[in-house]
Amino acid sequence: MNGIDNNQIILSQKDKIIDKYVYITTSDLSGKIVDISTAYLELTGYIREEIIGQNHSIFGNHDLEKSVIHQLWEVLHKNKVWTGEFKNNKVTGEEYWVQSVVEPLYTADNVKIGYTAVNQDITNKKHLEELSIKDPLTLLSNRRYFDTFFKRELNRANWNKEHFALLLLSVDYYEDYKDAKGRFFADKAILQISDALKTCLQNKTYEIFKVTELEFAVILINYNDNYIETLSTKLLTSIESLNIVNEKSHISDFFTLSIGAVNIHTKDKNLHCNDIYNLADSNLSKAKKNGRNSLVLEIHDAKISDLKNIDLVRKLPNRTTLIHDINLLDEEAMLIILHIRQVNMLKNIYGYDFIVNLISNKAQLLQNIIRDEEVTLYTLNLKEFAILIPNPLLFEKYLLLLQHSILMDNTYHVNTSNEDINADFIAGIAYGISHLFNHADLILQETILSKIKYKVYKKNQSCIQQEEETLKRLMIYKRALNEGKIIPYLQPIVDAKTAKILKYEALARIETDDGEIITPYYFLDSAKEDKSFEYFSRQMMQKVFNIYAQNNIDISINLAYENITSISMVNYIRNRLQKYGGKGITFEILESEDITDYDILQKFITMIKSYDCKVAIDDFGLGYSNFAHILQLKVDYIKIDGSIIQQLTYDENIQHMLKGMLTYAKSADIKTIAEFVSSKELNDIVNELGIDYIQGYYYGEPKAPHEYGLLVE
Repeated sequence: MNGIDNNQIILSQKDKIIDKYVYITTSDLSGKIVDISTAYLELTGYIREEIIGQNHSIFGNHDLEKSVIHQLWEVLHKNKVWTGEFKNNKVTGEEYWVQSVVEPLYTADNVKIGYTAVNQDITNKKHLEELSIKDPLTLLSNRRYFDTFFKRELNRANWNKEHFALLLLSVDYYEDYKDAKGRFFADKAILQISDALKTCLQNKTYEIFKVTELEFAVILINYNDNYIETLSTKLLTSIESLNIVNEKSHISDFFTLSIGAVNIHTKDKNLHCNDIYNLADSNLSKAKKNGRNSLVLEIHDAKISDLKNIDLVRKLPNRTTLIHDINLLDEEAMLIILHIRQVNMLKNIYGYDFIVNLISNKAQLLQNIIRDEEVTLYTLNLKEFAILIPNPLLFEKYLLLLQHSILMDNTYHVNTSNEDINADFIAGIAYGISHLFNHADLILQETILSKIKYKVYKKNQSCIQQEEETLKRLMIYKRALNEGKIIPYLQPIVDAKTAKILKYEALARIETDDGEIITPYYFLDSAKEDKSFEYFSRQMMQKVFNIYAQNNIDISINLAYENITSISMVNYIRNRLQKYGGKGITFEILESEDITDYDILQKFITMIKSYDCKVAIDDFGLGYSNFAHILQLKVDYIKIDGSIIQQLTYDENIQHMLKGMLTYAKSADIKTIAEFVSSKELNDIVNELGIDYIQGYYYGEPKAPHEYGLLVE
């Protein structure tokens, strides 16, 4: 037997294995199936004769969106490979999910003759995903999915100029009932109420969600106010007629609802998610004040006018919303962080108002370019925006838009001096799910330093590339260190009850030769390896003490475990405290796996407390936090990690966990500080939980001291 015969036998066996184990179909150019594997027939329950000659719609589920099919054919007509997910039906009607890769087929003469689709059964994965977006008690969609759906459908309504309505439904006197009867009976009541709501809202054009323990939300598209009033009356009647006894109710013998609703026509009112939610929530509060068991559906033109007059930048979702949206991702996304060059220099020359106008101009430019309902534009601070693209089919489109539109050189006119200046974007790009923001932010720092238009984060750099990057960072860091360009930025920490500034946290920044301000985290690993970290810490600390000495303020200073274990650094700190005093100084210590000797830490804390300093444990709530250590160390504050705070708006389990943590802290007379609070919603939740102090963009971003009116030498 010659080699050709052996190859034919091997190929034949390979075809049999594929037929037996791989879910595969082959179709002609019109999409009609000309072949199907035995494995796929066994999965679906069809016989070959039922499938051959049919379109793939024979498998299709009624929930399949037409846009998916449209995208598939759009890609295939460009002779490219399409990857995506389908929800299909077996012959029995049972639903299943497949991940499909569809690729064109060609003859030896490179003539396209059809397509092949290789499918992977991902039903179990989709069931797990579904569980993650379902409320475990009612099986309604939860707050996590509500946030995603709300944003997507409002974008769609805006594009199509449709009516968009949001109803918030609150169960009256639920908390009182739960306190009196217990969790079991409270859950039973909520379950009966949710079942009744499902029955009333069976129409497929409605979407119902359970957004908190006692609140539901309903989203409706293209209905007028009369219809919403009629539907709301039906909901109110149906819940009270369940006759679920609530002895704690002051308005009825039974459970009732209060409803706050808002219905806008997107053609006339272009509002954002937060605007609409706040309007509905305000109406819900009015319904409760009006006696409950009622609906308030109204929009005050003055309030809408106020919202419309707010500049576009302040309307855009912020950094916290971006992190939240990234946490909701189920598959790889693309994130672009955009930075406007030399904002600090321009602000010094032309003033703050000029920068505000420039940023507004940039925001409008970006909004005009972003024309896909799935894509979201965010504002991060006065010099940075972000674009999140969750659909892989749009990755190439937005890379091209970035290269040929967003990053194009453009000028901005300065009215005061009648001149044009360059105010260009540069960008950092990352792909993935985990650490997506950090990767994009890291590569943006490299873009700033490299003085190029954009750079893409690469996950798998070679050892040589990593060494080159480390060396480059080290050179820039050392130059900044030698030139005294390690500078403190300050961020306020406020009293949660009064919103008055309690103190500032000093955050290290590095000023580049071009006047750009970047975070030092990009360099710290290199600095620690180079043994120059102590000089970095000293330069930063001396500048902070200078600010402290000139201003009547309290300041928090960050310390790493490496600082505390260095005898020379501890002596330096003691010397500074002897010179300046420590009454207004708080040292923030990051508790982590790096801490190997708590006795050393205890001695350091005893020393600084002898100068009336206070101690905070930073990033509390992560894996290494330990209350036993905290009590032993006699700390004054614990700073609750921002990653926990950011989840409070959509994860009730985090709220329950945090309540227990706060109870423990209060019993030990330790004050608590919430980090990363950057929205009114988060601020309200943090206040309700009883956290003592708040830090985050809602009250102020890190800024140069003079921007907070502080003197600097």
